[in-house]
Amino acid sequence: MNQIKIVDLLAHFPECIFYGDKTTELQNIVGLSDAIDVPCKNDIAWLSDTKGEALTSKQLNLGLLVLTQKMYLKLGEAKCNFLVTENPRAVFTKILSIYFKKSWPHRIEPTAVINPTSKVGLNCYIGHHVVIEDNCSIGDNTVILHNSVILANSQIGNNVIIGSNNTIGNYGFGYEKDENGEYQLLQHLGKVIIHDNVEIHNNTCVDRGVLSDTVIHENVKIDNLVHIAHGVTIEKNALIIANAMIGGSAIIGESSWIAPSVSIKNQIKIAPNTMTGIGAVVLKGTQEKSVMIGNPAITMEEYKKWSEIKKKLEE
Repeated sequence: MNQIKIVDLLAHFPECIFYGDKTTELQNIVGLSDAIDVPCKNDIAWLSDTKGEALTSKQLNLGLLVLTQKMYLKLGEAKCNFLVTENPRAVFTKILSIYFKKSWPHRIEPTAVINPTSKVGLNCYIGHHVVIEDNCSIGDNTVILHNSVILANSQIGNNVIIGSNNTIGNYGFGYEKDENGEYQLLQHLGKVIIHDNVEIHNNTCVDRGVLSDTVIHENVKIDNLVHIAHGVTIEKNALIIANAMIGGSAIIGESSWIAPSVSIKNQIKIAPNTMTGIGAVVLKGTQEKSVMIGNPAITMEEYKKWSEIKKKLEE
């Protein structure tokens, strides 16, 4: 059980404003819905403005509540200590990272199979039944969880987390007809390169390139059940959400958001800071900071335009 003194916690958040008793000791985190009308004197929660509008100060009794100035002015009479910030969710996330982050042992489980030509860095955890084929490199402080397979020549950086049941570096779905009209596999000679601080959750497939490499840059986060095809480049800080499919040789720009069940056509470029809507089918490249929705995907501006035309036609 964690024993967190508020006075120590505040040292990590000099930009925030605190109201309350700095000697209070905290132990756990709690979801706000579980803390309404329930005393949680040693627990930490965060509050969005949307949820806060429906609450009264009498409903809250928390060891520490992270909220905005607007919500503090509304709920400041509650029996809570308050940490006031412009972005409560971000501050709460940092608290989780500092005090509640999962730590893995530094070891290779006996059921893991690692080819002797591959190198595993310092302070790594390699889980049960992981397979690492020949000529792979695994950086320091990297975690690879149970049943994941890292195929030959893959390169994985430092501080990477790869969840369970992933396949990294297998050949992609590339075929060509021979003289008899029968499909033959196009040999994939590239590799997968995963840079530092990448996270890949569970049941995801990242194919190696045909000639060029498949490259995932720093701080990319990839959800469960994602398919990354051969030769794809994902630039740093992008998020790829569950069930997304990134077609071969596509480029996903820096800090883009690829929403659940989005399909990205092969060989197109998604510009930096692009946001896609759930289930969008993106068939052409995007402009920076655009929002793409629908099938086929169009910009939010185009969608609003066609919505107005539709309204007029219906009238």
